[in-house]
Amino acid sequence: MEPDEFPGRTVVFSGEAPRIDNVGQRVYYLGPNKDDINSIMIPYVNFMINIWDHGWQIKLFDHDQKPRNTEKYFLIYSASNCQNGYRRYRDEAFDNFAEIGLVHHGGPCWGLKKDKSKVVEMIKANKRDGSNENRKLYHDYRFALVLENTKADGYISEKILNAFLSGTIPIWYGTTDIFTIFNRRAFIYYDIDNPKAALDQVAYLEQNRTAYRLMLDEPILADGERTLERWFSFTDNVGKGFLKRRIRSMLGYESRMYHNELLNSYN
Repeated sequence: MEPDEFPGRTVVFSGEAPRIDNVGQRVYYLGPNKDDINSIMIPYVNFMINIWDHGWQIKLFDHDQKPRNTEKYFLIYSASNCQNGYRRYRDEAFDNFAEIGLVHHGGPCWGLKKDKSKVVEMIKANKRDGSNENRKLYHDYRFALVLENTKADGYISEKILNAFLSGTIPIWYGTTDIFTIFNRRAFIYYDIDNPKAALDQVAYLEQNRTAYRLMLDEPILADGERTLERWFSFTDNVGKGFLKRRIRSMLGYESRMYHNELLNSYN
């Protein structure tokens, strides 16, 4: 059956796949796509916090319950997909941070220089429950290197969230859409084309523990309640169900005018 022949509505959700245009007027998208009348940008990380245990939501949304790491070790890098060729920037970043302090890795990827004197192997994350294992692993570290494997509009995986929920400071790379969701003062953006700024910032924070703890105490969300409304309000008890109502409006279960007004309010 062709999309236009289907009498109902089709909702497509993907954390990574780009939108396919011209497949029917009753096809709607939730994922890494720009907002329009048939699409709402909802990065994968936003779905993850909704389906995880509600206790994690409280720790994310309530600043007074924000987790704190033990500050025992410097930096952890846990990845199972090692890069090569032009996409080897994650391992290059790991090598760069090894020049600042003793770095640890929790998977098969641990830089390109292979200088074991600057690297320690930690327990590898369980592949069957990688996110939960990484959160446990990160808890003893001041920083977690969690660069995305690509930079694309709307693509934000659970990597940065795992770091926040473990109480460490994320070192992150990816789309600048991140700054509308998470407080830019609560994590370090690693620009692969200009890494010096991030490297200098981490080196400074390693030398100034007071500054480090001030950064650690920053709120996670970019704009408090407004952030909850725009990105996380799938249910009525979070952000008054704002996102839930917007999705229903897009699908025609509430006034389409309402969806259009919401669309314009964020653009």
